[in-house]
Amino acid sequence: MRGVFGTELTGEIANRVGKALGSYLANGRIALGRDTRVSGPAVERAFLDGVLSTGCSVERYGVLPISMISFETWRGGYNAAAYISASHNPPEYNGIRFRTSEGYGMLYHETEMMNLYEKGTFLKGDGKLTDRSPDDALRRYADYVEGKLTFGRPLRIVLDMGNGAACGTFPLYQRLGFDCRVTNGEPDGLFPGRGPAPTEESLRDAARMVVETEADYGVGFDPDADRGLVIDDRGRIVPPEKVAVILAKERYAPGDKVVAGFDCSMIVERELLPLGFEVIRERVGDVFVANRVKEEGAVLGVERSAHLFIPEFQLSDDPFAMSLALGEIVSRGERLSELADAIPDYPYVQRSVRIEGSAADLMRRLEGDLAPLEPDTTDGLKITTEDYTVLIRPSNTQPLIRLYVETAGTDVEELVRRFMGFIEGATR
Repeated sequence: MRGVFGTELTGEIANRVGKALGSYLANGRIALGRDTRVSGPAVERAFLDGVLSTGCSVERYGVLPISMISFETWRGGYNAAAYISASHNPPEYNGIRFRTSEGYGMLYHETEMMNLYEKGTFLKGDGKLTDRSPDDALRRYADYVEGKLTFGRPLRIVLDMGNGAACGTFPLYQRLGFDCRVTNGEPDGLFPGRGPAPTEESLRDAARMVVETEADYGVGFDPDADRGLVIDDRGRIVPPEKVAVILAKERYAPGDKVVAGFDCSMIVERELLPLGFEVIRERVGDVFVANRVKEEGAVLGVERSAHLFIPEFQLSDDPFAMSLALGEIVSRGERLSELADAIPDYPYVQRSVRIEGSAADLMRRLEGDLAPLEPDTTDGLKITTEDYTVLIRPSNTQPLIRLYVETAGTDVEELVRRFMGFIEGATR
C-alpha cells in the first residue's frame, strides 16, 4: 500500500489495512516499525487502532530498518510484521508493507487479507500494544551477524544514511571493528541531505568522501533501509549484479542457486554459469525475488534496484548483511574496485514511454508483433540472444512501458531505435 499521505493514503485506509491484517492473523502477534517520514506517526496510529481493534497484539519498535524488523519477526516468533514506509518515494508519500513470520516479503494478494480488506468483514477484540527498544533490536542483530563474519583487517567505511531508518546503525559497524564515516546521519523525514532515493547522482558526496578519506568502500541506504548501493574505493557505484557475482564467487560454490530479477544484467549468467552456478530468473519485484529465493533454496537473490538477499543471514533483503559480507571479502586482500573491474561492463540503456489506455492491450499487440523473436513472457516480453537482451514491460506503478536494452556486441542505440519502433507502432 503506497500513496501520497492525506489523499491517496488516508488514515481511514491505514486503519482498514490494520483491521484486514489483524483479522487475517486472528489474535496473532505482530511486529511494527517505520522509517523517518513526517507522516509516519499518523499512519502508524491509524494502522495500530485498526490492528488492535481485532484483538491482535502489537509490539512497536519505532524507527528501525525494515531488515532488522524482519530479523526480529523471524527470530522473535512473531506471526507477521508491518512496516510504515514508502521506500524511496518523495517525502509526501507513505505506505504499509508486510513481512511473513519468517521475515521475508508477504505476497498478500495470495492470502485472505485482500478479501477481508475489500469485504470489510473484520474481527473484533481488545488487542495489546507493547513498546520495544530499537537499540536492543540492533544489539540482537549485531550479536547474530558477528558470529557469521571474520575480518582479515580493520576496514574504513562511509555510510550515507539518507536521513532515514539507517540512522543510528553505525554502532553495528563500529562493534565489528570498522572505522565509520557517516553522512546524512540525522533522522529527518523530509530527507534534506540528498533525497530519499540512493542513486549515482545523489550519492556523489558520499562517493567523494570515500575517495577523500581513503575508505575501503561506502554504502548509501534508502529510507526504510532494505536497499544499499555500494560505492567502491575509487568512488564508483558498483552495480548490484556485480555485488551479487562477487558474493557468489567468493562465498558460495558450484551447484548453488542464484535468483536474479528479470531486468538484471546478463553478467549474472555470463559470470556464474561457467562456474557451475544455477541462475534462476524471476519477475521484477523484491517480494517475488524473496519468495523465489525461499522456494528454490537459493544462496543469493538480487534485483537491479539493489535489493540483495543472503539467506545464510536471513530471508529478508538486508543491505547490512550484504555490506558486511562484502567487507569480509575485501578484508582478505583485493580492493573492491579490482574485484568489480574483473567483471565486464555491458552497455545497458533504459527508456520509458508514457501511454494512454490499457497497458495489457498494448502488451498483447507487442507480443504478436515480436512473436518471430520468441520472447519469454514471464514478466513482460524478454528477448535473449548471444549478443543482447531486450526487455519490454509495463511499470507496476505508473502509466509507462519500460524498455531495457543490454548488449555485449551489437550497437545498443540501434537496438533501442529498433525496439522503440515496435513500442511506438503498438501505441497507434
